[in-house]
Amino acid sequence: MAFALAIFENCWPLWQQHFSQKIRLRLGAISRAALSEYAPGEISHYLSTGELERWTGFRLEKRRAEWLGGRLAAKWAAAGLLDEPTADWQSLMIRNEEDGRPYLATEAHAAAPFISISHSGHLAAALAANRPCGLDIQQPGAKIYTVKKHFVAPEEEELLAVSLPQSFSETDRLSMLWAAKEAVRKMVQISPLLGMQEIRLLSGHGGQGTPASPLTLTFASGREQHPCPASISVLCFFADNLAWAMAVSPTITKE
Repeated sequence: MAFALAIFENCWPLWQQHFSQKIRLRLGAISRAALSEYAPGEISHYLSTGELERWTGFRLEKRRAEWLGGRLAAKWAAAGLLDEPTADWQSLMIRNEEDGRPYLATEAHAAAPFISISHSGHLAAALAANRPCGLDIQQPGAKIYTVKKHFVAPEEEELLAVSLPQSFSETDRLSMLWAAKEAVRKMVQISPLLGMQEIRLLSGHGGQGTPASPLTLTFASGREQHPCPASISVLCFFADNLAWAMAVSPTITKE
């Protein structure tokens, strides 16, 4: 988790300027290499009985690693937000809504944090916040072109080209847009989830696309449905060869 902790501690004062002063959040991440160092006995320390059964039930090793990494990252982020560095990890249970959205269930706290989980390439990451949140990470690659027509409009491509740093390749720009739209889908608490083409890019501005100099992409939803905000701001940057995007609701709060 050291990678995410370093980013968060170094950059949170800057990120706080992007989000509302009432927003509290915590970032967690773990690499597949780090996961391989855990012995089965250690993993059982972090998972509830139901979670352990589900984890052992996955037949594909890749899926097992992604699922476990996401759960560990989310529990670590939630424990940090709750200011419980020595949390009872088994009591922080992560379950899924009917639409697949993960949520934290714990009897120890009246208001459990909202969480969002993502994994791509070698990393699993999670965000915990006191408001509905969305996190997505995306490893740039040629696969983004196979889905390009399903999530980006020509006018959005033009806007990206003039809004993002010139050092970004087309693959970088598309990967960033995909991650940002996924973050919006995860953050907005409506069902069914927003479609990628329902989320329209309005503007982009900010820094160089690094954790210390992030970009802000602003979106509008094509669906007029409560509690979908009229304007949705997403904090974006590249780190560890991945596009990162984070969105937090400007309204609903857990204190």
